[in-house]
Amino acid sequence: MTAHGTSVTTSWPFIEACFGRPHDRIPVWMMRQAGRFLPEYRALRQKHSFLDMCLVPDVAAEITLQPLRRFGMDAAIIFSDILILLPALGLEVRFPGGGPELTNPIQAAGDVDRLSELVPESALPQVYEAIRQTVARLEGERPLIGFCGAPFTLACYAIEGKGSKDWAYAKAFLYREPAAARRLLERLADAAIAHLNAQIAAGAAAVQIFDSWAGVLSRRDFELFGKPYLARMVAAVQKPGVPVIVFARGVPPAWLDGIGAELYSLDWRTDLAEAHELLAPAGVQGNLDPAFLLGPRDRALKETGRILEQMYGIDRFVFNLGHGVLPRTDPDTVKAVVDRVHEWTPGQSL
Repeated sequence: MTAHGTSVTTSWPFIEACFGRPHDRIPVWMMRQAGRFLPEYRALRQKHSFLDMCLVPDVAAEITLQPLRRFGMDAAIIFSDILILLPALGLEVRFPGGGPELTNPIQAAGDVDRLSELVPESALPQVYEAIRQTVARLEGERPLIGFCGAPFTLACYAIEGKGSKDWAYAKAFLYREPAAARRLLERLADAAIAHLNAQIAAGAAAVQIFDSWAGVLSRRDFELFGKPYLARMVAAVQKPGVPVIVFARGVPPAWLDGIGAELYSLDWRTDLAEAHELLAPAGVQGNLDPAFLLGPRDRALKETGRILEQMYGIDRFVFNLGHGVLPRTDPDTVKAVVDRVHEWTPGQSL
């Protein structure tokens, strides 16, 4: 039996790898494995807004399962968005098509105090129902991953009001209003913890925290505005048998030590073997550059083989991308990479 009462006949390689326990193959899943590059997703997108796709449970469940049917991934990740937390806190988010936009971003210290406290089941019941439906439809064959945004990344959007290349305005707020910034990060951490715990209660077998914009911070600023909140979140959501994964994109592995996650997802600029040495006994996840999936298929397979060869013998390793699948990716290339991971044996020709 799993931690959530679902009967399974075999262990899940993904969960076993997160804890460094024996498993029969290298597990693989991909960030953004469900989404715009899949024709079946695009067919649904013609009928629903993006927000509806996240918040209509049977639609979100269907999208979550699409890549498992097509590719045979070792884990599903619930289809959602890190920013759906913000409306539950009183920050209105729109998805007009060119990226998210907030109509009432945080512009002054006093704006932090108008944020609501998150009550997960009343604020986001659709997400947890989508998880319950997905787990039921998986029938114990694969684990489901829940996720949320990290406090710093959520703060970037809450302050900036839209996407940015450098998040200069958000960073300036941290420097100009350090006390308000800490209050904001604490409130976002509280909300994210509640959201993750509700996802676990609904059936998520693992959770991942996405600190997508942590790489814009200096080491000193990461120690002030990033790391403490990640560590707090990890400690608050860890449950027996439920691994916590942290993805702090662009952050060197040495900066992550002490956060306490079972697994660290790393981008393509990081040497996985060196990162494993720094972060052990924790495991690592990654880190094929998603751009390889846009190029010649044999080149993507060769790079996949190089990563697998490098990580041979390391039990706490999950194959993934160094960031999300890009929109123009050929699904057949994704299938070829997943198959290569599952079929790979040591010394196999690259």
